[in-house]
Amino acid sequence: MSELPVRPTKRALDDLGLAFPVLEQRLHRLAHPVVAHAQRIPAQVAAGGAERVASLGDRVWFKVKTGRHRAAVHRLDPAYEHQPEIVTEGAWWWLGAAGTRKGDSDADDFYTRLAAECGRAGRGTGRSSSAHLLPRSVDVRRLRAELAVQVVARVRDLVCDLIARSLCDGKVWSAQMEKYEISALVRAQAGDAYLAIVAEGFIDDRILAVILDAVPGVDPDDWQTEPDGALGIQPGFGQIIRSAIIPPEYQAKIVDQYGSPD
Repeated sequence: MSELPVRPTKRALDDLGLAFPVLEQRLHRLAHPVVAHAQRIPAQVAAGGAERVASLGDRVWFKVKTGRHRAAVHRLDPAYEHQPEIVTEGAWWWLGAAGTRKGDSDADDFYTRLAAECGRAGRGTGRSSSAHLLPRSVDVRRLRAELAVQVVARVRDLVCDLIARSLCDGKVWSAQMEKYEISALVRAQAGDAYLAIVAEGFIDDRILAVILDAVPGVDPDDWQTEPDGALGIQPGFGQIIRSAIIPPEYQAKIVDQYGSPD
C-alpha cells in the first residue's frame, strides 16, 4: 500500500453504496476494490505511470480502473489548502467519484458521464468544474473525528504503558506527548495499587479527562485532586496531580496487556 493514503470522499462512498464506517476504521483501508486500487495512484504518479482523466481540465484527476469499477483521484495542492485537519494528517490524496463502466459504448463510460456532470457544474462559466468532487465539510468533519479517536487511543496506550512499567518496578515513568508530559507512579499496599498521575504543560480539562479515563477500573469520581502532592511527588509549575486506587484485577490486566519494561 502507498505511504500516501487516498481517502474516499462521502460522494465517492455514496457512489459505491458505502456508508461511513466506525471511526476506528481508516477510510483508505476500506475493503473495497476501488479504494484498495486507489492506494496505488500516488506511487504511479511519482513514477510517471498514472493515467489522467483528460476530459477534466480544471484540475488534474487520475483514473482508477479495476474490473468493472472506475474512479477518479485528485491530489490537493498544499499551497491552497488551509483546513487544519487535512494539513495535520497530510490528507492530500482523495478519491472524489466512483462508479462502474456499465457498458461497452462511449456513452456508458464512467469518465464520459463524469465529464458531462462536471460540464453541468460549470455551466455559465465557460468551462467545466470538478470542484464539487473535492472533499467537503462532511469529509473534513469525518477526518477531524478520526484524528480525535486516534489521540484518545494514543493517550490510553501511553498512560497504561507508564502504569505497567511503574507497577513492575515502583518507579516514576514519564513520556512526552506533543506539548504535554505525562508521568505515572504506583505504590502497592495490601493488594491495592495507589496511582499518582502527573500531567504537565498547561493541560486543559478535555485532555486531562482523556488521560484519567484511560486508566481501566477507575471511575471519574474516584480521582482525587492532590494540590500538595502525592506518593512523594510534589507538583511543580504547570503540573496537575491526580491520585486513585487501581483494583488488583485491573493491575493484572494492565501488566498482561502492556507488559513489563524492557
